[in-house]
Amino acid sequence: MLINKLLHFYPNKYLFSHISSRKYYLSYCFEHKALWFRVYKVATRTINQRLINSSSGNYVYSSPVGYLPWRYEDYFKFAFVRNPLDRFVSGWKDKVLNQNYYQFSIEEHELMKNIETFIEWVSKFDLEQSDEHLRAQYSLIDLNNLDFLGRFENFENDFKIVSDRLGLRPYSKEKLNQSGRGQISLTNEQKHKIARLYEKDIRIFYPELIDLL
Repeated sequence: MLINKLLHFYPNKYLFSHISSRKYYLSYCFEHKALWFRVYKVATRTINQRLINSSSGNYVYSSPVGYLPWRYEDYFKFAFVRNPLDRFVSGWKDKVLNQNYYQFSIEEHELMKNIETFIEWVSKFDLEQSDEHLRAQYSLIDLNNLDFLGRFENFENDFKIVSDRLGLRPYSKEKLNQSGRGQISLTNEQKHKIARLYEKDIRIFYPELIDLL
């Protein structure tokens, strides 16, 4: 493990991060020679646990780092994406309704429990540079250096492809992390607003939602 950290984690964190134009939330699975580009609110807890269980301790869940793609040509690089509307609602439920992750004042927090207000608040940010739970998915993945892109909506089948490719230990199906508080029904206007915030994600990953733009 120490050798792999010296060769990969430390150079990426303390050297290449200073010269890279973009940083990624990388996880290194050294035992199976894999890189996972983490996209938050897309089964990250589930994927992380499965990699931990299959890596005999030879696994690093890294902070955002720069990296040199050519150093990982022989690694299997993968990521998962999610319907941008569902991901947004999941993030709001988890980070606003279930907690005060963004540290709003008491008054602001009450206002943000209305998803319309939260949409307007998020619309003020650059979603290529914002908090990782809100950030556009395409900006969290090096799409030019990716071997497999799975979908949250087809998670078990798609992660089986990853598992088979890497030779991960068999796993039993489990319930993906849920944000609780039941289903949220968005109005058509709210759907359009969220879709416009994540237009590039829709065009790249979910073209079937293009009519919402």
